[in-house]
Amino acid sequence: MGTDKRIAAAIALLEKHRPNILKKKRKKKQKSDMSIVVASTVGPVAERMVNDPEIKNLTLRKIFLKTIRTRYFNMVLDEYFKGPKRIEFDDISRKQYNTAKTLIQDISTIGMHKRFKLLERYCIWDLESLRAIFKVGYYPKKVVIRKRKYKKS
Repeated sequence: MGTDKRIAAAIALLEKHRPNILKKKRKKKQKSDMSIVVASTVGPVAERMVNDPEIKNLTLRKIFLKTIRTRYFNMVLDEYFKGPKRIEFDDISRKQYNTAKTLIQDISTIGMHKRFKLLERYCIWDLESLRAIFKVGYYPKKVVIRKRKYKKS
């Protein structure tokens, strides 16, 4: 019994003075293939929209809304989501908005909302970087990295 107390006291002393000795180091998780593929679906749509002179006030949201309706995005969903998970992305029931909090109500169905949120979660691009990549002769003054925290609901 005396040995247990000494071991506990030694561990407590080590934790007090050197907290990193006893803790295991965690490896960083690699991004999944799905996140890379979902982020890549934005490219072809962004290229067309950035170079189209008829589109005024281009926003990242407009690019996302056009991307979630493409055949390529459907192929990505078919590849990575099976069964009931995949059916959720095709749900055509009406999206109910909280009008007190939501100003823009341009997503009409629940399935489109799920697609939009998936794309928003995994997309690594912002509008300035997309313009710099696809628009000839465009040089951004400052590139801002988008950081958004998502809460699981």
